[in-house]
Amino acid sequence: MLLKNLTKVYLSKAEEKKDHGEIKKTWRFVSTAFLNLQQDVNELDRRSNGEVNYDILKARTDQKYFIENGYGVSLKNIAKCHNFKPEYRVLDQSKIGKTRMFRLEKYNGN
Repeated sequence: MLLKNLTKVYLSKAEEKKDHGEIKKTWRFVSTAFLNLQQDVNELDRRSNGEVNYDILKARTDQKYFIENGYGVSLKNIAKCHNFKPEYRVLDQSKIGKTRMFRLEKYNGN
């Protein structure tokens, strides 16, 4: 992949803690990665009422990063932040040849 097309993203992982019987989700910074972010719109990204879902991004890379489903992806620097929510969440990943593709969805805080 060309370096000029890559975006530096900040990866975070959710941690759940029990606080007086209530589960609170906090996010912890894990690492950084360089991904090629694209918005590929196809028929599968349509909602049931026919609207196109523009909240889904596709991130591609040919590097070996440790990214799991459920990880948070932020475009802003969150390395020194303590109380934050990521902008996107990894839904799933696939591998085609040498390239790995991650499907990201806009994270609303749930």
